[in-house]
Amino acid sequence: MAQNGEGLKMKRREKSATLSSVLIDTPIWQDYFQKEERTFQEVNALMDTGRVCCLDLIVAELFYAGETEEEMKVLQDFTRIFPVLRESPGDWVEAARLAFKLRQRGKKLPLRDCYVAFMAQSHGVFLYTTDQSLRRARRAMEIGLEFFPERRISE
Repeated sequence: MAQNGEGLKMKRREKSATLSSVLIDTPIWQDYFQKEERTFQEVNALMDTGRVCCLDLIVAELFYAGETEEEMKVLQDFTRIFPVLRESPGDWVEAARLAFKLRQRGKKLPLRDCYVAFMAQSHGVFLYTTDQSLRRARRAMEIGLEFFPERRISE
């Protein structure tokens, strides 16, 4: 994946998930496990229609933050139940380039968030997050990242 003067050039990968698949970010899963009503309904609807995919990083963050045995049991099945967006060599470097490009434009975004955004875009899936800094940096990223749902999510 080369870079030119206009920004990162990324091509979409073979899809391990469908075009309408949704990568659910860690904060959404945390709300889900706390049974926050709106999030619980939306995530269940996505699961019922087979639209959820996952990322090893997000599953690892959930394991790290897990508080109950019930959560641990559910998390152990994530990578079996949901398609995992596969990482390719150089993906973290591309995420770092994205972070660099954002810093040049006056936007700071943690490497972790750039990685999640890069992986969602490169796999052609929607990203479901409550991370407002990620949403605000969307235009500056210039990578065609799509969010689910498009409406604003209040924190």
